[in-house]
Amino acid sequence: MPRRKATASTMPSFPTTGSDWISRIDAVEDATVVTAYNSHRRQKAGVLDAQGDYVDHGIVWRFDKRMTLAPDMPERVKGHLEGRWIWGGILFDHFGHFLVESLSRLWAAHAGERFDGICFIPKRRGRSGGLKPYQENVLQAFGITAPVRLLNRPARVDTLLVPGQAFGLGALAQGAPVMHDAVHAHFGTDIAPDGPERLYVSRTGLGMEAGAIVGEADIEAHLAAEGYEIFHPQDHDLATQIARYKAARKLVFADGSAGHLYAYVGRADQDVAYILRRSFWTEGPIDHITGFTGKAPLVVDTVAREWVPAFRNKAYRGMAYAEHDMPALQARLIEGGFIAPGPVWPNAESDRGLAYLQERRIAGDFKLVETA
Repeated sequence: MPRRKATASTMPSFPTTGSDWISRIDAVEDATVVTAYNSHRRQKAGVLDAQGDYVDHGIVWRFDKRMTLAPDMPERVKGHLEGRWIWGGILFDHFGHFLVESLSRLWAAHAGERFDGICFIPKRRGRSGGLKPYQENVLQAFGITAPVRLLNRPARVDTLLVPGQAFGLGALAQGAPVMHDAVHAHFGTDIAPDGPERLYVSRTGLGMEAGAIVGEADIEAHLAAEGYEIFHPQDHDLATQIARYKAARKLVFADGSAGHLYAYVGRADQDVAYILRRSFWTEGPIDHITGFTGKAPLVVDTVAREWVPAFRNKAYRGMAYAEHDMPALQARLIEGGFIAPGPVWPNAESDRGLAYLQERRIAGDFKLVETA
């Protein structure tokens, strides 16, 4: 069946959290879900209606771009989901992107609609099988126990419920009210707080392969002396992470995906400091925390030197090695009430960022940016 192109008048403009269509759920009868045939950032994939027209309400947005574009109706559609299914969009396997982008329509699971399951299409071509264990745990924490199907080939759906995208990257990062309501009413609500009042959420256990705060072990030592528990979330199950985040009164995060999980269970009566690990792509967890808890974190942006990729290379995408001005970092935490005044935290005498890059023999692939 040929696809009729959507007209300009029906194509939605870039959504914002105040858009009325975000809180709308469209029921598409005899829908066809088309999967992507590549792993490009923008893919021809999404939802077609019974006439073969693209369902604009199902577009996946990232920043101000449409990440899914209108595909043609496949010549053959072998898959079939009987009953009523919620369109979840793209399934991301990266922890942070799963929390932000793959959950962005699942407020609809708590909107009173009858449904038989949730369907996604994979981000990466060739991804097969079901959910990863952590993804199952996240959905369970969100109060979602319905079946989930990952469609890696086109499939027809008797009735596809297409909710508005109520969360995401860019202008959607603070989340829409329907997403806030669903999260506050259902996410982690059966997990009791358990843990210390002071928590430092560290990245040192992840290694430096994906970028890092240079000298983070020194920050850990200073905060441990101030009574902070050093917490490595990847070493604990999801319930323990949520329990810790609920219990702490003061939390200091090393910039990373852990901030997204905290945002789902955090409260305005908690104090959060967020230490940057790079000068770019910093707003996601910060805006998420602000939008969902109602309180902005203290952003510790005292990076003095940063090693960034010298040229565009997929292998280094998103990577940076940031070294903070330690006295300035300490001063920000004192001003924010996270630590008490004390002896000045010294800067490292050696260039540990360069030493690490030289050790891995990739120093020529990075350039130093002095920011202080």
